[in-house]
Amino acid sequence: MLIWGENMLLEVSRLWAGYGSKLVVIDVDMNVKEREIVAILGNNGAGKSTLLNAICGILKPTDGSVDFMGSPITGRSPADNVPLGLSYAQQGAEVFKTLSVNDNLLMGGFSLSDQGKVLRSVEAVQQIFPALHARRHILAGALSGGERQMLSIGMLLVASPKLVVLDEPSAGLSPVFVDRVYDSIRDIRDSLGSSVIVVEQDLSHVLDVADRIYVMVNGRIAHETLAKSAGVVNEIQRKLLSL
Repeated sequence: MLIWGENMLLEVSRLWAGYGSKLVVIDVDMNVKEREIVAILGNNGAGKSTLLNAICGILKPTDGSVDFMGSPITGRSPADNVPLGLSYAQQGAEVFKTLSVNDNLLMGGFSLSDQGKVLRSVEAVQQIFPALHARRHILAGALSGGERQMLSIGMLLVASPKLVVLDEPSAGLSPVFVDRVYDSIRDIRDSLGSSVIVVEQDLSHVLDVADRIYVMVNGRIAHETLAKSAGVVNEIQRKLLSL
């Protein structure tokens, strides 16, 4: 049995989730430690996004449990989870297009009562994403897709989360912006001390930043490995092809 303490942040135990009678996530166990980057890899339809939705409260699990910092959060809404330190960026880079970049970042601190802390967090985010500082007075709707993705992630970081959950942050981005986003994932851990869950299909970028990797196949965790272990690429590719 897992004993909470040391550096365990999130534990997902025997989680089942789906839509109506269709089960998409099947009996999943996973965990995340403090200051750890965990990647979830899988082909389209493997259940990755559904798993994140069930962890973060967008989708109520059919069975199983989610514990965060030693307390149950199964089925809690995302809005209730943010003050606890759990922030989730879904696909699509949602921002307030009619507000400036700076105002979007300030909106990210809506759950904080200390406005001085919000301003300090905005400054820290702009250090991670210098492009946001350079374009802080520009309307968010005028940003490129890559810049909107950075702003979307930056808004989450202003709330000083303990765990940041990112669903395919590289989707639709140019190679240059993919590199920048993945550099920022390292900074989230190294500079802010947050843990990160990142769902991806791009194996090469994940291997550069992740500490551990889970591979999902047909709704189940088919493999767990350290990202830097010997033969990891071949093993993951074999699992992804085992459909």
